[in-house]
Amino acid sequence: MRKICLICCFLMFLAYSWGQDSSFGKITIMPYITNNSGLDATARSLLSTKMNQIVTANNAVGGFERRFVITPAINVLSEKETATIPQKTSIKVSIIFFVGDGVAGTLFNSYNIDVSGIGDDHNHALYAAIRKINTKDAGFQSLINESKDRIELYYKSAAPALIKEAEGYMAVQNYEGALSKLGGIPSICPSYSKAKALISKCGNKIIDRENNALLTKAKAVWSSNPNEYGAKAASGYLAQVVISSSYYQNEVKSLTKQIQQRLVDIEDKRIEFETIKILSEERLEAERINASAKVMTSIIDAVPSVLNVLSWF
Repeated sequence: MRKICLICCFLMFLAYSWGQDSSFGKITIMPYITNNSGLDATARSLLSTKMNQIVTANNAVGGFERRFVITPAINVLSEKETATIPQKTSIKVSIIFFVGDGVAGTLFNSYNIDVSGIGDDHNHALYAAIRKINTKDAGFQSLINESKDRIELYYKSAAPALIKEAEGYMAVQNYEGALSKLGGIPSICPSYSKAKALISKCGNKIIDRENNALLTKAKAVWSSNPNEYGAKAASGYLAQVVISSSYYQNEVKSLTKQIQQRLVDIEDKRIEFETIKILSEERLEAERINASAKVMTSIIDAVPSVLNVLSWF
C-alpha cells in the first residue's frame, strides 16, 4: 500500500511539474486528473501522457499559467468476462475531456470518445482502452482551439486589471507578486507588449537584487579570509554577477583588484579574473526575461493550484 501511495504521489508531482521549462506569452492548457478518477497509477500516467500529446499537438503548452486545464471523466459503459481461456476482461468506456478555467470553475467545452480494451483484469483492460485514444482526432483539435479562443477573450478582459495590480506590487518592490499577475498574459493579447515591458523591468530589479547579494557575500568572505582560500570563494560569487551597468562593472573590478593586490603582497601569488564587460542590450534583455522566468517557476513550485473542476462532471 505504501508503495502504491508513493507512486501516486510521484505521478501527481509529474503532472504538476509538467511544462515547468516555460516562457512568457504562451497560452497553456494543463493536463489534470482528479484524485477520484478511478484510475490506478499506470492508467493515470498513460492518460496524462495522452493529454500532454493532445495539448502539445495543438500548441497549448509552454507558458506559466496553470488555471486552464484539460481533465477527463471516465464512465464504464460495459464490462464482461470473455469466454476465452484464459479468461480476460473486456471493457468499453466513455471518456469525456473537459477544458476550462479550473480556478473560476468555468467550463469552456468538452469532447467525448468511446474506446474499448481487453486485459487480464479491470485495470489492465482500462489501460488497454486508454492506449487506443487517438490524440490526433480532429475533435481534440476543435476542443483545444475553441478553448484557446475563450482564453484569449479572458485575457483581453482581465489583462488591464492584472497589469494594474502588477504595477501596484512593483511600487512596493514585490516583484514576485507582480510577476504572478503578468506571467500568464499571452502574446496574442493586446496588452502583452505592456506586460512584457513590465516583466523585463521586474527582471532588471531582480538582477540588481541578486547582484547586490552576491557582492555582499563576496566582500564578506574575502574580508573574513583575505587569503587564497577567500579569494577563490569570493571569485565564485563574483562570477555569478550579471554586469548590467557600469556600477556593477566598477564594483567587481574594485574587489578583484583588492584581491589581486593582497595576494601579491602576502603570498606573492596572482589570481586571474575574466575581463569584466557590460552586457550588450540584447544579451541584457535576455537576462532580464530569464531572471523573471526563474522567479515564475519558483512561484509555481511554491503555490500548488487549487482547481474547481468537479462541477463539470
